[in-house]
Amino acid sequence: MLKLIGTKNVLINGGYMNKKKILVVLTAMIISLCAVFVTVDAATKVKLTKKSVAMYEGDSIFLKVKGTKSKIKWSSKNKKVAVVTKKGKVKAVKKGRTVIYAKFGKKVLKCKIIVNEKVTNKDVIKNDNKDTIVNETTTKEFITKETTTKEQVKEEITTKKPVDNGTDNEEEMNNNITIGKWVVMDLDGRYAIEGYHGSDKEITVPNELNGVKVWLIDSDAFMDNMDVEKVVVSYGIQIVRSSAFEGCDYLKTVVLPESVTGIGDRAFKNCYELESVNVPSGVETIGEETFMGCSSLTSIQLPDDLEEIDSSAFNGSGITNIVIPDKVTAILSKTFMNCKNLESVTLGKKTRVIGFLSFENCSSLKNIVLPETLEKIGMRAFAGCTFLESVTVYAGEVDILKDAWIKNPNYSRDEEPIPLECTIIGVKGSLVEAYAIEYGLKFEEIEE
Repeated sequence: MLKLIGTKNVLINGGYMNKKKILVVLTAMIISLCAVFVTVDAATKVKLTKKSVAMYEGDSIFLKVKGTKSKIKWSSKNKKVAVVTKKGKVKAVKKGRTVIYAKFGKKVLKCKIIVNEKVTNKDVIKNDNKDTIVNETTTKEFITKETTTKEQVKEEITTKKPVDNGTDNEEEMNNNITIGKWVVMDLDGRYAIEGYHGSDKEITVPNELNGVKVWLIDSDAFMDNMDVEKVVVSYGIQIVRSSAFEGCDYLKTVVLPESVTGIGDRAFKNCYELESVNVPSGVETIGEETFMGCSSLTSIQLPDDLEEIDSSAFNGSGITNIVIPDKVTAILSKTFMNCKNLESVTLGKKTRVIGFLSFENCSSLKNIVLPETLEKIGMRAFAGCTFLESVTVYAGEVDILKDAWIKNPNYSRDEEPIPLECTIIGVKGSLVEAYAIEYGLKFEEIEE
């Protein structure tokens, strides 16, 4: 029971307490509660349901912020292109580009909006009362005359779009064309897929639209698409640029044709449900973070002509076994880091370098054989591989950096690194043996 007595004291359950003390206590309680709510929000990954959207004039969509209960303040950078309500409903007004902002506290999330002219029946070719926009060519004759060189492919993969600062880019907008559900850009008489205006679960990316050949899927084209589950890319498309399918949470299957020769960085990053994807035989490089975070991807076959696997390519993926082609000479930093289901690794015969953190926290890895071509093992390369039983090193003179095989990769300055309980099998009298002795690892000589 709480009762006011006079102006200074309060009666609480038969006792008196000074009002100032009560105010101090109540203030502290309120601050504590606020801190709890802030902590909950900070610990949760907060994101918009979409990072970019292609719309028609007059269309509407709802945007939502996931991971927070805070009040959201919505705004549009250019209300002449698109407007947004207090509840996150976006309405496309006229052709152009803008950015929708979702602000809460000091944090601001952004969604790029591309508004295209409304399509009428005259804009779509009709055939038997159905929209005919795709010509599914399946023969290699499709790209015989317009194929690109390896140098051109690498240049196209790494070419970046202009930075979107929320203003209209007239040159880019003039090249944007809407055909059915597709948003494309005209690149010297060939189309690049820029976006997809649909909610289909299964999508076939066409190799031709209205008689014009499609040859690449551009950066961010399907980024954060929350509908698609399966994508089949038609023969003739040669390049999948960076982040093309990044963040497609429900994407499970991707079928790439043999015409694809380039896959950009982060192309499938954080596609958590991705279970099946093929790497065509003409692909020579798997880009940085290409399959990072693909936790449902348990296996993948790499082509024999693959030459490079870039940093963090499979970081945090669900890969259980992997065979590295012989042309790959280096396992770069963090390539298989946090692949906690990885049990088996077969390195190529020409592997020279295993980069730092390359297999860190691969806690299911039990045995690995390192070829005689090996020259260097980077810092913490196998740190945290707590189930590792043996490492066979056929090379004698290997430069092994600090903490290559330790249990506690995140030890503090006040702690000592704890060596793994694994056996290093190597050449007697080699640098490998010297390293094992220095760091308290069990060593056995290779049996001839």
